[in-house]
Amino acid sequence: MTTFKTILKWFFGVSLLFFGIVGLFQEPFMAIVPILLGLFLIPKTYDIFIEKTKLNLSTGVKWIVVIVGMMLIGYTASISETSKQTEYDLIVENASKKIDEGKFDEALKLISDAKSKYKEKENKATELEKEIEKSKDVNFAKEILAKMTDEEFTQLENDKLSKSYLTQKTLNKNLISLVKTHSPERAKIIKEIQEKEEKERAIAEAEQKAKELEEFNKNRTENIEKQFSAYDGSHRGLEKYIKDNMNDPDSYDHIETRFSDKGDHLFVITKFRGANAFGGKVINTVSANVDFEGNVLEIVSQN
Repeated sequence: MTTFKTILKWFFGVSLLFFGIVGLFQEPFMAIVPILLGLFLIPKTYDIFIEKTKLNLSTGVKWIVVIVGMMLIGYTASISETSKQTEYDLIVENASKKIDEGKFDEALKLISDAKSKYKEKENKATELEKEIEKSKDVNFAKEILAKMTDEEFTQLENDKLSKSYLTQKTLNKNLISLVKTHSPERAKIIKEIQEKEEKERAIAEAEQKAKELEEFNKNRTENIEKQFSAYDGSHRGLEKYIKDNMNDPDSYDHIETRFSDKGDHLFVITKFRGANAFGGKVINTVSANVDFEGNVLEIVSQN
């Protein structure tokens, strides 16, 4: 039992020590607690603790200290995470305020700082950065203009359009202004976008057809190859047909097989030796049409 307890102390002690050392590269202050707890649990370092402090705690008290320490780590981590989130949200909020003030350079600087400092939380900052870009994107504005309903276009012309294309209000307002500057070109823009979409659709369809053709040819090649023996090149389906119609199937001796792809079927020619009705070995040739599953469709000639 004593050995088992010792193993547990070493296991948890080393684990805490490792956890703490790794944490030194991220949260140096928080990493101190697991390091101390690890040293407190490891028998060798605990002996030094006893020697220096003259305190020899019972096993129960030692584990209570460790558990309390772990709870402290968890609580501290939670507080730290909440603090980080609050600070991150505040930076993004300040960036949004700078946008409202028209100070875009300062807003972008704050966004950059938030993304750099809090890489694991950069979603809000990234989205705000994208919205800044969209608010100045002429192509995006034209797409909106082309997709507008007649009612929305009338509202745009009368400065009454309140639709939210972007979540940041100032950026949304700027975007709507940009859309309005291109409103006289609406018919032309709609035509250009339709032509672009048709072209993209045609390209996509062509690519899909090319992909399907490639897949078809690949499957076609595989279907053809598997009909023939890798050992001697004989056609399995035609060879079976020949043997089924021979006087002595055991005398079948394949010589060669050739084929040609006719598009909707294969034309296969097989030359072989086999015993005739008198028991003599003769050379025969059989040609046949076969499908892509290897089935014999018809015998074209045999001699």
